[in-house]
Amino acid sequence: MVKMETEKYIQQMRQIVSQIETLPEECWEELGRLTKIKVFSKNSYFAEAGQFPTELGFICEGTFRAFYRTEEGSEYNKTFFGKNDFIIALTSIVTSRVNLIYLQAMEDSIVLSFDYNLFSGLFDKYHSVERLVRKSIEIEWAKKETREIRLVLNNASERYKFFLEEHPGLEDKIPQYHIASYLGITPIQLSRIRAKKG
Repeated sequence: MVKMETEKYIQQMRQIVSQIETLPEECWEELGRLTKIKVFSKNSYFAEAGQFPTELGFICEGTFRAFYRTEEGSEYNKTFFGKNDFIIALTSIVTSRVNLIYLQAMEDSIVLSFDYNLFSGLFDKYHSVERLVRKSIEIEWAKKETREIRLVLNNASERYKFFLEEHPGLEDKIPQYHIASYLGITPIQLSRIRAKKG
């Protein structure tokens, strides 16, 4: 049963990866041997601040948030990851420094997980894997830059509109205060914006 589930989710990942880069069949066979299925219950963590994460994940089902937590306990949502997204505490893994962000499941979720060191060991053997990672990082970097520009140049209503376009259906899955944090506004401001749109 687990093997059938793993194969199903690997096929799901293949469909997404093929839109970015074509990997040879023997590469997929090796990736299959590195893959583990992990189930995350709501509010559990894929990665936590203060640790040294080692995993790259592909979200088969569910939603995660990346956030910072201040010493006072205030939380600031950085971004959201949903079905068919890759998830990783990249800065910590690349720099070998302690992780500063939390990656938390916002609903029960299923993830294909890889040890990043083993995964990156395929770079020299399969240059297409290295290209896949580079292209994926470029895509995410562009999204990050766009969001940072919008936070400065667009008003709250416009930022909410962009959120709805980029994350369709997410507002029905998660508490409104998480969306407000992501948009850089208060929950009261978000309620007013939603009321005007309604």
